[in-house]
Amino acid sequence: MRIFAVAAFFLFPGIMAGWAEAKEVALVIGNDDYQSVPRLEKAGGDARAIAGVLGSKGYEVIADFDVTRRNMARDIAEFLARIEPGDTALVYYSGHGVEIEGENYLLPVDITAPEDGGESYIRLESFALSDLLDSVRETGARATLVFLDACRNNPFAAGGTKRAIGGARGLGRVTAPEGTFVVFSAGAGQTALDALDDRDADPNSIFTRLLLPKLDRQDLELRELISELRVEVRDLARTRNHAQFPAYYDELLGNFYFADAAAGEPADAAPVATAQNQIRADFRLATELGTRDALEGFIERYGTSGDFTVDLARRALEAMDRDATAAPERVAIAPATPPALPATPEPATPEPDAQALAARDLMRETQTELNRIGCSAGGADGIAGARTRAAWDRYRAASGSGLARTALGSEAALGELKGARAGTCAAIAAAPAPAPTEPGATTRAPAAAAPALDPAGTWQWTANCALLLRVSGWTTFSPRGDGTWNASAGNSLGFSANGSATLSGSTLTVRLAWSNGIREVSTMRISGNSFTSTSSAGCAGSGHR
Repeated sequence: MRIFAVAAFFLFPGIMAGWAEAKEVALVIGNDDYQSVPRLEKAGGDARAIAGVLGSKGYEVIADFDVTRRNMARDIAEFLARIEPGDTALVYYSGHGVEIEGENYLLPVDITAPEDGGESYIRLESFALSDLLDSVRETGARATLVFLDACRNNPFAAGGTKRAIGGARGLGRVTAPEGTFVVFSAGAGQTALDALDDRDADPNSIFTRLLLPKLDRQDLELRELISELRVEVRDLARTRNHAQFPAYYDELLGNFYFADAAAGEPADAAPVATAQNQIRADFRLATELGTRDALEGFIERYGTSGDFTVDLARRALEAMDRDATAAPERVAIAPATPPALPATPEPATPEPDAQALAARDLMRETQTELNRIGCSAGGADGIAGARTRAAWDRYRAASGSGLARTALGSEAALGELKGARAGTCAAIAAAPAPAPTEPGATTRAPAAAAPALDPAGTWQWTANCALLLRVSGWTTFSPRGDGTWNASAGNSLGFSANGSATLSGSTLTVRLAWSNGIREVSTMRISGNSFTSTSSAGCAGSGHR
């Protein structure tokens, strides 16, 4: 669990703004329904599946489908506005693209094919990839990842145009700015397969269907992930005598993992911080705490390092001495006995927002599909109750799906269900009970399944963090009804937080927004009524319910 204070933010607001907790922002676009050039079949499904996975990982996702030029400009503007210095920015585009004189252009669905000499028109009516990359770089994003499943046939190479516009096929090479990693679903001059053949019912293209499961691999750094993906795409395309070998352009600084290594093994797969990174991380923690003890501890540890943050810490202490109205110093040592807390503090209940309504609509579609294929989810009310969860389990058992129980209600799950045949669950529903092996023998009832973990209730905890700091606090979880939980928290430094939690097996991932504006991700590994935890602040804790 994370600990926070606010004094230092008032001392140097301009400096401290750059040390706010970094976040991940994603722009996901899927264009199928082109009006004047050939339609695509799987771009929208690809984008929906990617948006669902990224959303489950805590990305702020701006997702849009069958986007006109005006709406695409709006989406890009919103995406750029959300990115702050130090954030991770991700772009996923699935649709038509074209290369003109070395520049790659992404095409909105209302693009029209000019009759003659239309390269200038196409440039004006579409979006240049290099302009988008430059705009993201100007936001100060720490890392920019771009996935382009757009190397289909050039829509202007044939048809009503008097001459071809752009390269004969798809997109061309790109010059990636520093801090950027760009992946194309096919190499320069190649086309990307939507499907293996007419009988291929998979809702996703060849590239994206192989990419999706790798985003949950905790052992794969980005370069390893892409290396595996390229080989798998190439080999699958070869089964149809098609040449497709994804290309990538790497100017990324340092390592990148999609899955949080702290949430599971192997822990040693996480990138190792340099000495300078450790200094900066401890400085961020000391200033977020804003106490004299924290700042003095930082200076004592790193005073001879020569890092500029030491001077900033000294200036913060001097400002504390000068400012008679500064907030009183907080002692960041937990009391021997945690403060008495109400047994069941009432969590804040947020008003329904667009995201919650979209999640409910997604669950309704999921229930409808489960009923269509005979898995008996009950009424399509948008709530993942016991009957809906049982229907999802029946589907997974009948189909051999590789999706987890916790994938219920995701775009990936809905996409897979839409591709399933009617009657998928019929075999399970009609399976007779096993007959006794001998006349008169009784059949032993199967062992009852272990009950699913329910984290609802109030958990009290203590945590040890960097700079020898120790705090205590509480976190309360209450079910939302869709397989997730509302979360509220408080700590012995006087701060409170609200957020949400998701469960995978016995691991609870908690995302909190604290009262000083800082956001945190904590991982609770639960055993019975006890748990251990780690957090994005570098703290380790334990507690009980």
